[in-house]
Amino acid sequence: MTLSPPIRRALLVIAALLLLWVAWSGITGGINQLPESRTPGQLAQTITQFAFAFFAASSVVTAFWGTRWNTLMLAGWTLSVTLAAGFASVVWGGTSWFIGLLAGGGALVVGLGIAWLLRVGARGLSRT
Repeated sequence: MTLSPPIRRALLVIAALLLLWVAWSGITGGINQLPESRTPGQLAQTITQFAFAFFAASSVVTAFWGTRWNTLMLAGWTLSVTLAAGFASVVWGGTSWFIGLLAGGGALVVGLGIAWLLRVGARGLSRT
């Protein structure tokens, strides 16, 4: 199935806006959490939060420029958002590791969906 250019552009806009919102949320949340990080787990989760913010913004940029790096940026974003979500419920919420795995798994599914939207939306945009 081939999607028409207007549909691909709409998918690209949706994915880019979602990723930019996630980047903003990661930066502001990380800044707020950093002074409150008391345990190594909380610090690790805060670092993964900053990482997913970086990779989210980088994924949007590399969808347009430096497209060779886009797959790597999306993989970094998907991994870091999965880890951040899984760690958050355990180290900040005090839940079990099983719940952390479920939260991370859910974030992985959502992350893969957003990555797919960006890749499909950006397809044919540039050759470099």
